[in-house]
This record gives sequence, structure tokens and C-alpha cells, in this order.
Amino acid sequence: MKDSMLDKLQKFGLNLYEAKAYASLLKIGTANAYKISKESGVPRARIYDVLESVTKLGLAMVEESSENVKIYTPVPSKIFLERIKKEWESDYEEVKSNLQDLEAEERKQEIYVFTVKGKENITAYCRQLLKEADKYVLISMWSQMYELLLPELEECKSRGCSVLGIGHDIDDPMEGIERHFNSKIHNMPENMHWFILSADGRKLLYGYSADIDKDAFYTEDVSHIYLMEDYILHDMVVNRLIEDKEDGDKMVSMMREIAGRINRSNQ
Repeated sequence: MKDSMLDKLQKFGLNLYEAKAYASLLKIGTANAYKISKESGVPRARIYDVLESVTKLGLAMVEESSENVKIYTPVPSKIFLERIKKEWESDYEEVKSNLQDLEAEERKQEIYVFTVKGKENITAYCRQLLKEADKYVLISMWSQMYELLLPELEECKSRGCSVLGIGHDIDDPMEGIERHFNSKIHNMPENMHWFILSADGRKLLYGYSADIDKDAFYTEDVSHIYLMEDYILHDMVVNRLIEDKEDGDKMVSMMREIAGRINRSNQ
């Protein structure tokens, strides 16, 4: 009997002995307590209490034989799992509603910006924003982050949501994402890449790329969102101008001059 299966059964509300008894009963079919104890490894001193509990949980049926011996028959796993599924879905919807009500109350009190820490959390937030996006998504990100979110970006686009923005070091970006011209001006110190993800102008996540495993920041503040989206749109305009060789060389030269002044002023 696999320990992993027993662990998962315990997540459904059974204790270890109950999980072992039910799994063994499914395996051997109708049986008495002695046989179930032997198969499951549940101590004989505990088996009757455990089987009584399993019966009350609706996982087994019991009847007495002509020799006054209790015989146990398992409830089919399909019936058990369907019941668990319905109970879980009901609890999920109730908890979801309660938590969303709490979030709504929090949002009434203040507009906030909070820190999202860790690669898994940052990635999960990004995917949730893409899942919730209805009208458009505006992004600026590097290849590692783009590849990580590509399935969700494609799914978002397939729903009719516009996906626009700037991609850094991305060889073949999807339609709507413009490949940024190569420039050291856009490299952060220590080559730590960033990302910006805005969904419908309502929710924004920005900060270090998830692969760097540093902080990102989430907000629904209108000012933050406007400034970040405006930055991406301006970057797209500049990028298109630079595609023109003559004007592009001049613009890159100007950008390098300005960047040089900023660097000198910080020394």
C-alpha cells in the first residue's frame, strides 16, 4: 500500500488507521475485522474502533453473520470520491465567497501596494492577473519571464484579450509584443532584469523577474498603473523610432548622453 495514497486520504479527513482500513477493505472486499487488521496493519486492539469509525464516515457497511461475527463491506471508491468532491466544492465556494468579502472590505479602507516575495508567488500572481484579464494586457519583460508566462499569454490572447508590450532579448515574440532594440542602457546593475505586467489598467505587478527570486510589487493604485503603462507605451514609441536608422542613431546617441550624465551625477 503506497504511503503517498494514505497521505492523500488523510487530507480527505481520515486518520492514518482509517485510511489503512478503508484501503485494505477495498482491496480484499467483504471481510471480518481479523482479516482487515492483518491486511492493513492496524493493531487488533484498535481494529474494531477503527472499523466503527470508518462505518460512521460512510465508507463501509456492516452486518452480522450467523455466527454473530461482524462482516464489513466497503463503499465503492467512486461513490466515496464523488461525495468528497461535492463536499470539497461546496466548502471551496463558501470559503471563496467569504474571503472575497473580506478582501472587498479591505479595499474600501485603503489603496495599497504590497510586496510579493519568492519565485513561486510572483509567478502565481502573474498567472492570476493573466487569467483575470478581460480587455488587454500590457507587458515589459525579459526572455526568462516571457517564456515562463508564454502559455498564459497565449491563452489570454485566444480569449480575445489584447496582448501588447515590449520584450527584451526575446527572439520571436508573439504578435503584439515588440522586440526591444539592444542597448546597455536598459540593463540594470548586476544584470538584474525586471518585468511589468498590467491587466486591464486595474491590477499591476512589477519588479524583479521571477527567475532572479527577488521581490516584486502588486498594486491596484491608479497612479502606479498609469505611470507604468505610460512608461511601456513611451518605450514602444521610442523603439519604433529607433527602427529608422538615421533617427535611431541620433536617438540612441542622445539616450547614451543622458544616461552618462545620470551616471556621473551618482558618482
